[in-house]
Amino acid sequence: MKLKNIINTLSLAAVALVATACQDTDAQIDITPVDAPQLVEARLTAEKPIYFGQTTIKVTFDKNIGFASKNASKITVNGEPADRALVIGVSKELTITKTLEFCNTIDVHIPAGLVVGPQHLTYDQDINVTFQTSDLPDNDAMAMTRTLGWGWNLGNHFDTSNTQWGYWDGATPSDALFFKLMFNGAKTVRIPATWTNHMGDGNIISADYLNEVQGVVDLALHNGLNVILNTHHDSFETDLGNAASNPEAYAADSALIVTLWKQVATHFAGYPDQLIFETFNEIHAGDNWSGGSDAEYDLLNKWNQWAVDAIRSVAGNEYRWIGVAGYAANIDLTIDHLVLPTDPSNRIMVGAHCYDPYNFTLQPYTEDGSAIYGPQWGHSKDGEGAEELYIINQFAKLRAKYIDNNIPCYLGEYGCVWKNSDYENAYRAYYLEFVCRAAHLVGLPMFVWDNNAKNSGNEANGYVDHETGEWLNDSQTMVPLMIKACTDDNSAYTLQTVWDKSPL
Repeated sequence: MKLKNIINTLSLAAVALVATACQDTDAQIDITPVDAPQLVEARLTAEKPIYFGQTTIKVTFDKNIGFASKNASKITVNGEPADRALVIGVSKELTITKTLEFCNTIDVHIPAGLVVGPQHLTYDQDINVTFQTSDLPDNDAMAMTRTLGWGWNLGNHFDTSNTQWGYWDGATPSDALFFKLMFNGAKTVRIPATWTNHMGDGNIISADYLNEVQGVVDLALHNGLNVILNTHHDSFETDLGNAASNPEAYAADSALIVTLWKQVATHFAGYPDQLIFETFNEIHAGDNWSGGSDAEYDLLNKWNQWAVDAIRSVAGNEYRWIGVAGYAANIDLTIDHLVLPTDPSNRIMVGAHCYDPYNFTLQPYTEDGSAIYGPQWGHSKDGEGAEELYIINQFAKLRAKYIDNNIPCYLGEYGCVWKNSDYENAYRAYYLEFVCRAAHLVGLPMFVWDNNAKNSGNEANGYVDHETGEWLNDSQTMVPLMIKACTDDNSAYTLQTVWDKSPL
């Protein structure tokens, strides 16, 4: 009897304990109602001048979310299923990836109900997001771009240490040369000129040489072409390092630059705006093409300023456009280290050169004739399109730094040598068209380097005969192709259409 009473007593106590415990548990897990997740933003993880390749979009909500990987195909990017869509760990972000062809617009669609938040509440609206690359600005820089168009270099004629007739290119430029250039679509001729080899006592430029240069400038202008006249291969072009560390060289080079530009500006005083001066070509220190010291960058900026001041000091040149460049005319070194000269007329342009990759474009062969870089260029070679994207990104940096800020910018030199086989030349044609189209799409006028070479191989940059204007090598098809790529505003002519023509 006592045992039964004890058991009953314990049972009642246990029930009371359980009831108390249940009451405590209910208090701990009481669930407060929450709202469904709300969209905060959608963004690209990297801004690009043009969308291409694997692209990642991050969609952020205000709460941690869940997402089933099987739903990835329901999310579309430009009308096609996403490659992947997932939430990584405990996160408020949905990460979407998609491999794209070249495009300027990305349209992302996430159907309602796919994104799940706490308490299984879903985001119950469609998400539609559009990303658009920025249009080229409508400014003075772009007006200058359209004025300069596609251009050509009279290379290795006046820019030479040879002071005899014919110079390095062995030609006498004629009226027919410039007429044919104009007739075929060129708008600008860059005339590289070496001056210091034609100086006498007191650093006075030979009158005969000035007149000879003037004669060629006049022929180009007479045929409706713009002309860019520069200093090229002069004695100070590789002396930057010496001048930056040697006070005597500093004084001598600086004085030489000022007197040179005053003489050139005086000789061409009053010429129309179609004549443009370019202060220097590829100023660098000795054989160092990859970059200089802070002192060298600082001195080059001073040289550019002094050259501009010298030109502006001569009546008849107050409003002439002047081109300047950074170290070695390298794109990255120009962007990083060039300080634009102060100019009361605000008519400064920035020039750069592009021969990337060097062992494909200028020096593709060893002494025994074997290809250093290989015959291919682009995605057929690297499998990913890294080489095309490198060109796009280089040009886009110039646009962002200069053109978007209303500073005209141009590629004073580019090109690719005539190769030794049809197979290699197919890649040459692809490279040149792609580079020209990429430049046009970011607003860069460009001028092909031409040294009148009539052969193939290293440094064989002949396009047009410097005397007659007749085509060299494959230029009857190549030059019109480059001009079209550099000037055609047809929106259907995209980088993708060029990409699709790449040789295999």
